[in-house]
Amino acid sequence: MILQRLSKSIRKQDWFAVVIEFVVVVVGIFAGLQANEWAQERQDRKQERAALERLFLEVDNAHQQLSEDVQRTLWINQTRRNAVRFSDSDDPVPEDELPLKIGINTLAFFPAVMPISVAYDELKSSGQMQLIRSAALRDQIAQFHTDLAIHDQLRRSFADGGYQFQSVYKEHVTWNYNPEATTTDILLSTFNWDTLRSDDDFIYEIIGLLRNQLVMEEGLIQLRDQAGALCETLGDIVGRSCTST
Repeated sequence: MILQRLSKSIRKQDWFAVVIEFVVVVVGIFAGLQANEWAQERQDRKQERAALERLFLEVDNAHQQLSEDVQRTLWINQTRRNAVRFSDSDDPVPEDELPLKIGINTLAFFPAVMPISVAYDELKSSGQMQLIRSAALRDQIAQFHTDLAIHDQLRRSFADGGYQFQSVYKEHVTWNYNPEATTTDILLSTFNWDTLRSDDDFIYEIIGLLRNQLVMEEGLIQLRDQAGALCETLGDIVGRSCTST
């Protein structure tokens, strides 16, 4: 109808009417585009809120897991410190050797620390991370997950380097089947502390492994703190409190 009236006004050379009709057309188009933009903006904000909710739950879970991992790591690394210190000394063998054995036996064990990141991975792969308007928040989220990946790469390299320890370990430790065992004590270890403590290669290996374990401990603490800070940031946005705070 508008276009018909516009065409009719042009034929009559009614330029005032032409201008009015043209303005009406432009305003109509603009209003339609603006309405679409508003609708898209509302949809984007709805999706952004849903993404932030998912990320919050995921990071909150990661913070809990990392906090527990740090506590376990601090305990076992102290046990490892004591075992390495004893191995590099002339102290008498204590009546209870179990803590020393645990410390030595776990030195080459580097467990994976990879919290669930399904929400982040999906948002990243689909390009929906851009729905988060804050560039600083996007960077904070990406940095946390990048550091998680770096930590795991370092862990793998340390774990792959434990073969030399296993070689010298076998020279001083024997394992025997325990027929009376009911659970995890099915194997009993016997340490020859005299030969172990006089083996410079073994001492060198366990000191190096302890050093690597302490590097991983420091990285784990940093990841825990990053997760805590990120959880608080997301929690403030979505109105939720982090479980571990």
